[in-house]
Amino acid sequence: MDWYSSRDPEWKKQLIKHINAEREITNERVPVMALSTVDVEGHPAVRMVSPRGFVGDGFLRISATDSGQWTSDVLTFCTHAQSNKVRELVNTNEVQLVFWLPNVRVQVRCSGHAHMLFHPENPNYSTLSLDIRRRMRPRDGSDAECQGRRDERRESIAAGGP
Repeated sequence: MDWYSSRDPEWKKQLIKHINAEREITNERVPVMALSTVDVEGHPAVRMVSPRGFVGDGFLRISATDSGQWTSDVLTFCTHAQSNKVRELVNTNEVQLVFWLPNVRVQVRCSGHAHMLFHPENPNYSTLSLDIRRRMRPRDGSDAECQGRRDERRESIAAGGP
């Protein structure tokens, strides 16, 4: 999570700015974050997870021919398919994330909806890739210069790619 584009939402710009400031002090790659879900009995469940980056920003590419020209505001983390998190996210996908960056003395809290990538038991699985594609945009933010890339993206979507 090294950079952001001018068209990214303000919360992403601020998160990356604070993470980079923290990394300058600690030399850690990415800080852990607390993920809060709701268990099957309706109780809060919190655990630490490691963010993997944003879809398109080097972690998940949108197609086999994507060379990193796309970005998004879709923050990702990984988990084991048999974990309690998966059962909780299938039950309800409302989550909250908290980053604590102690050296820069900043807490960042994000609320939203989580989706499980590549999990066929997810009730939203069939529409997930479409939801993510709608949140993708050219990395450099230039509409005119990215027409060819958008055409490549359309061809990937038409071919059944992500």
